[in-house]
Amino acid sequence: MKSKEMRNLIEVSHFVYNCRKCGLCGNKTSGTVPYVCPVKEHTEGFEHFFSRGKIIIAQGMLEGEITPSPELAEIIYACSLCGNCQTQCAMIDNHTGLPLVDPPQVVEAMRADLLREHPEWIDQEYLAMLNSAKQYDNPWGMPRTNKEKWMKGLSLRDAKKEPSEVLLFIGCTIPSNPVVSPLAQKAATILKLAKVDFAVLGKNEPCCASVLKKVGSFDLAQEMMQKNIDSFNALGISSIVTLCSGCYHTLKKDYKKSYPPLIPNVYHIVELLASLIKKGKFNLCKKKPLKVTYHDPCHLGRHMGIFDPPRDVLAALPGVEMVERIATRENTICCGAGGGLRLFEEGRLAERIGEASLQMAIDIGAEALVTACPFCEINLNAGAKRLDFPFPVYDIIDLVEEGLSTT
Repeated sequence: MKSKEMRNLIEVSHFVYNCRKCGLCGNKTSGTVPYVCPVKEHTEGFEHFFSRGKIIIAQGMLEGEITPSPELAEIIYACSLCGNCQTQCAMIDNHTGLPLVDPPQVVEAMRADLLREHPEWIDQEYLAMLNSAKQYDNPWGMPRTNKEKWMKGLSLRDAKKEPSEVLLFIGCTIPSNPVVSPLAQKAATILKLAKVDFAVLGKNEPCCASVLKKVGSFDLAQEMMQKNIDSFNALGISSIVTLCSGCYHTLKKDYKKSYPPLIPNVYHIVELLASLIKKGKFNLCKKKPLKVTYHDPCHLGRHMGIFDPPRDVLAALPGVEMVERIATRENTICCGAGGGLRLFEEGRLAERIGEASLQMAIDIGAEALVTACPFCEINLNAGAKRLDFPFPVYDIIDLVEEGLSTT
């Protein structure tokens, strides 16, 4: 491609040239980092499967040494954007503490340029998702009315008609998938019991554009985000609470960088739950003892630094014993669902990664795995089907709702 056709890659070229090609992003191991790149670990492990290879490809494209092709496009989409490569990279600005190499941004930029200039090279699964986003305002082809089915019988307020302090933002994935669809009703039940002043948007809730941006549709994502910012700012709410880590990451980070920026504060449900429990807003009953380990969603933990609130919630649940995996917190191993990877190879690679993540929980004697993201829960459940025995996967909302007591 010509330089004008690589405008997104050129914008992040400083990350490309800061890379020293040391290979830590694919080969570092330690007592707390069993491996860095889940894609490299669960494929043949060739250079192009991890960050150094993708950075070399990006440099070759910038310098005209590598010609983009359908095969190269496939390679660029073989990434979950989990960011563990960036976490383990030694290239850090000593003054600001910020990374000097950001592989996820480089990969996103390459995807954006390829998608814009050569959509015919991009897998049809990604193109279908983008068409669904345009047609239905969500990437999963779900009719708008599906976004309010979960509300039946709850008597919830409409954020567009009744003022409230909090907007409970459900996201596109939860209402569209039966594995995680109960989470919306459970979350609303918890907030009602805690007397939180909240409302929802139901069928009028828009897509946050997280998935669109990650697969490279920058222009469509920006158009959606700006429209949503205007809509959210007009609601008069003070905060938005999300159930999805991807929604949280996008609303909290990308929306705040837009102009005009998003005015309401953005929180993930685990932050609110931890605060409500600390304030004694509801009682939690002792249930059957359960030993669990917590899986840090990449877009909640590693990307946004939310590590303690979910653990505080689990620690407050009577009967729940929390154990930590070897790879945890900022070193956590990706579930395999991020960056559109569930659409890559019909989800087979993502499921292998999910199975490995579960095996780490089994190895430390956990009886169940708990997470805080519908993408993680869906893919980890898919990975669990590859095991020889049942292994339950929960969202933290499930355990809190189960432990609720009104007495």
